[in-house]
Amino acid sequence: MIENLFARMFSVAKECARRPKDRSIWSESDKRWFCPGDPGYQELVASLGGSEAPSISPEFKLVFVTASIGTLMFLLICVALTLTANRTPPPLTEQLIKGLFSLVQIGFGAICGLLGGKALN
Repeated sequence: MIENLFARMFSVAKECARRPKDRSIWSESDKRWFCPGDPGYQELVASLGGSEAPSISPEFKLVFVTASIGTLMFLLICVALTLTANRTPPPLTEQLIKGLFSLVQIGFGAICGLLGGKALN
């Protein structure tokens, strides 16, 4: 159960990175995501016949990619500041590093929440 959830979360993340500007529709028979430019997309839409299939909107992809880039950026800044600080950094630098790491934690939580919610959908 948990492995299947993680596999679906990874699948959603990969699809968000692959085609961030297009709506993606899940094909249960092919076990993959289809976008408007992919071969077989029109057949998939026609076979659905108006029924709902799991999909990822471009807006969701934008939020996910933005959260991922922001989290990675704050993590890199945090690591760079930690490496450039002395063994005993000044209190202000230490507080700055802790604050940036809090932003990394918030971003990680947002990413996990977005992926988990979409995978359970």
